[in-house]
Amino acid sequence: MTLAQQQSRFIEGLMSNDASLPEGWQARERAGYEIYRNAYRARLIDALHETYPRTARLAGEEAFQAAAAHHLITHPPASWTLDDAGLGFAQTLETLFPADPDVAELAWIEWAMQDAFTARDTGPLDGAGLVTATASFGDRDWQDMRFAFVPGLAVRLVRHDCLTLWQWLGDSACGQEIAAARDLSPLPETEGCVVWREGLRSTFTMTSAAEAQALTAMADGAGYGAACDLLTSLLGEEQALQMAGEMLARWLANGWIERLLA
Repeated sequence: MTLAQQQSRFIEGLMSNDASLPEGWQARERAGYEIYRNAYRARLIDALHETYPRTARLAGEEAFQAAAAHHLITHPPASWTLDDAGLGFAQTLETLFPADPDVAELAWIEWAMQDAFTARDTGPLDGAGLVTATASFGDRDWQDMRFAFVPGLAVRLVRHDCLTLWQWLGDSACGQEIAAARDLSPLPETEGCVVWREGLRSTFTMTSAAEAQALTAMADGAGYGAACDLLTSLLGEEQALQMAGEMLARWLANGWIERLLA
C-alpha cells in the first residue's frame, strides 16, 4: 500500500467507524487511533457549537450533538479553516428536524451572519447617490435598473419570528426563555429574513414575504421592473406600487445596495 493510500484510509477512518484501518495495525495503534478520532470529532463539533450557539440552545444539547456528528460524517470538512466546518448545516437540520423548521431557520441566520461578517468591505449607495445615478433615466431605464447588493447580504423566507428567537436564545438565556423559544408558535404568514453587515456588526431584520421575494429576484439579477411585476402578482397593483417605492427607500436606508449595474 502506498503512502497516499494509507493517508486516505486514515482520513476515511476519522469520519466512518466502518472504514478499514491501515493493515498491520495492532491493538495499541487501534486504541490510539480511537482516541485521536474521538478528539478530532469533538473538536469539529465544538466548532459547530461556536458557530451555532443559539441553534444548540433551541435544539437542545443532546439533539444538537447528534445532528452535528451526523453532518460532519455526511459532509466532512473540505476547507483549511474550522470556520467552514458548519457549511450546509442548516440544510442538514432541515432534513433532521422536519417538524421543527425554526431550528434550521435559526441555523441559517447564524451561518449567514458569520458569512456577512467576513464579507468584503464596501461603501453602500445612499439616496443622494441613487438620485445622481438615475438623473437621466427614462421609464425604460427604471424598468431595466439592476443593483449589485452589498457582499454578504442574504435573504430567505421563514415561518417563525426569528427576532424573538434570537433575543430569547442569547448568551444569557435562562431555562424559562429557552423553553419559551421552543414553544414559540409559527407566524400566521410566512415572512422574510434579511441578513447583512452594518459597519463591523452582522445583523438581520424581518420583512414581508413579498419584499423578500422581490429582494431575492433582484439579487439574482432581475430588473426593478420585474421586481415590481412580481409584487403586483403577489399583492395587487395598488399595494405593489406603494411597496415598490417604500422598499427601495428601505434598502437604501439599510445600506443593502452597493451600486447600480450598467
